[in-house]
Amino acid sequence: MKLIGSMFSSSRLTGSTVVVLRQNNILRSSIEISNVVDRHFSIIKGQQTIRPGSPKVKPLEGIPSRYEQIAKLKAGEEYDVVIIGGGATGSGAALDAASRGLKVACIERGDFASETSSRSTKLIWAGIRYLATSAAGLLSKNLFLKPTETVKDFWGEFMMVVGCHRERRYMLEKQEHLTKWIPIAIPFDKYVVWPPPFGHPLFALFPVLAPFVLKFYDSLSQFSCPPSYVMGPQQAKEKFPQLSHRKLKFVSVFYEAQHNDARTNLAIALSAAEWGATISNYVEATEMIFEEGGKKVVGVKCMDVAGGGEEFEVKAKKVIFAGGPYTDLMRKMEDPEAKPAVQGASGSHVVLPGYYCPSDMGLLDYNTSDGRFLFFLPWQGHTLVGTTDKKCDAQTSASAPEDEVQWILNECGKYLSKDLRVRRSDVLSAWRGWRPLAADPHAPPGAPMSRDHVISENPETGVIFIAGGKWTTWREMAEHVVDRITDKPCKTTEIKLLGGEGYNKNMPIRLTQKHGMSVEVAAHLSKTYGARAWDVCELSRPTGMNWPKFGVPISTQYPYIEAEVVYACREYACTVEDILSRRTRLAFLNSEAAKDAVPRVAEIMAEELGWSEEIRMAQMEAAYAYIDTYGGPVPDKDGASLRSATFRDIIEIFNAIDEDGSGFLDRTEVEHAAVKLGFPMSAEDVGAAFDEMDQSGDGRVGLEEFESWWNGADDGGLREKMHNEFSFAKSVDDLKNMGQGAMLG
Repeated sequence: MKLIGSMFSSSRLTGSTVVVLRQNNILRSSIEISNVVDRHFSIIKGQQTIRPGSPKVKPLEGIPSRYEQIAKLKAGEEYDVVIIGGGATGSGAALDAASRGLKVACIERGDFASETSSRSTKLIWAGIRYLATSAAGLLSKNLFLKPTETVKDFWGEFMMVVGCHRERRYMLEKQEHLTKWIPIAIPFDKYVVWPPPFGHPLFALFPVLAPFVLKFYDSLSQFSCPPSYVMGPQQAKEKFPQLSHRKLKFVSVFYEAQHNDARTNLAIALSAAEWGATISNYVEATEMIFEEGGKKVVGVKCMDVAGGGEEFEVKAKKVIFAGGPYTDLMRKMEDPEAKPAVQGASGSHVVLPGYYCPSDMGLLDYNTSDGRFLFFLPWQGHTLVGTTDKKCDAQTSASAPEDEVQWILNECGKYLSKDLRVRRSDVLSAWRGWRPLAADPHAPPGAPMSRDHVISENPETGVIFIAGGKWTTWREMAEHVVDRITDKPCKTTEIKLLGGEGYNKNMPIRLTQKHGMSVEVAAHLSKTYGARAWDVCELSRPTGMNWPKFGVPISTQYPYIEAEVVYACREYACTVEDILSRRTRLAFLNSEAAKDAVPRVAEIMAEELGWSEEIRMAQMEAAYAYIDTYGGPVPDKDGASLRSATFRDIIEIFNAIDEDGSGFLDRTEVEHAAVKLGFPMSAEDVGAAFDEMDQSGDGRVGLEEFESWWNGADDGGLREKMHNEFSFAKSVDDLKNMGQGAMLG
């Protein structure tokens, strides 16, 4: 890690830790340090080139450029409030405060939504799980042992769900350019489930209760959502051929909202700028400024990470931390002895080809092997499979642990039709995000625990932090935290986010007609930029074809076009990775396709931002390194404890080697497999490999023995060769066409 200014005393938030610098003694917390930001800008620092903060970058209509925002931050004027953190909550607080007339600064050390806010399940959901868990808590023995506390807990969680319904309605009605309704099906193949979901005997009858529970769920939003309904077995199987093997009783269908989380976050941040907030990404808080001789915080020392590391001060009457799961690391800057208040809870997700679920309806497995929810959701032409929270320390890397990827795939294999082979090689991308679970460290003894978000003020420093909550409640959280610093009324319930004014559902048709865009590109631009899609289209270049006439793609099979890269530079994008991860979602959808797009994206950005060749190459290197943290078809087994392939994958490999279909492998079949892989072995080597497989010593290797051998340590021999070949397997035919590298690849 390259550290600037190590001779002075400061506390710098870098990656996922706080680095404390005191007279050359560098103290690090136990959390892993990320080099992501330094990778992007280590070569850029000190170069005399046009940077993302250049006055030559054309601003968007009605919104100051990043150059203008940085200039305002450096001007030395005092703000009413400075907000540290540019995720959904921090950007939302900036929008709320600016719309109330406050003078607001908001800084984000990476890109907007670069961590938690871009890695959700893409749902703005009202909390059907919370409704169930609150009921389970109310109906437990605690109702008799601790009645007052139990009822209070239930009511708190129930009202949180009511609030989520209210906020979901706001997003669907006010921000229709960013959101849509999506039906989610819950299949039932029995009327009684045991062991019961949510750990409560009552929920053994959940299949019977579900239609009534979901109608009650609808009522909490005053029936503003499309109504839940029931499908019979035949209709369900026509809709979901993926469930054809199950002896369904019926399917309950309810509605939640879906959005492109990173785009929503960026729309919030740019809307804040439109309302007058001084807001910028890639500006890092390095330490707090205290009043002379006192403990009160009166500002923040900052570093323009994308502008060569220049440091400056921002004075403010109030400071708000909105760092999500990294809030405790921010709090160390005001108080090195601050007690932990925020715990991270991760949710891992994998992206599979679109054929694993219908294009217009999702699935919910409410009773997985470990009790977590598992969603199968259509998202941007793919299938997104993701989980609810699992407590662990937050990290800046997008990497999803291989154990979690395998768990998700195995749950898919159990849930979907047996003739759907959900294999490790089907994974197009994999990633995880963290939700902050918070407690108030400054609350008086005996104060109730929050079931949702926490807002806490340090009585000595005056610094406020907000943490917890969920994507659905970003606006409500922003309102509550700004209420702590002003009595001016909140206006955000009436604000349409960037692109909302002038948007209508006929925009894709109008874009296609005027600009000769393909229908897919026009639909994508409309739901991403709203009415601002017209501005993107004005930047589009001719394709040189009869149709579509305009909109050169940055990647085949995806609707993202080169004009979006130019436009993103005007939306404060500073790196190639910003484009591929958040301005488009290519890295989240298909990590290999994102890597293929890196050179062209870098070329366009270099032209728009005036990068030197050295900077362009550094940006490409950084983008490749970051995109490598997303999962893909090839598993990363470092630190994994589960099998390195799904059980169904291993069955396919086993059957491909089992030439005579006997259900076990003999020495000759193993030798043939090695030869057809182009990896012939001596009789001695074959014997050694076979003996390692044959744990029972009976001369025959069964499936369980083969699985155990497969998951052993790579030895540079047959197993490693098979692993390498298997990583690129595409179909069962590939497995059976053993020869010239095709057996397992």
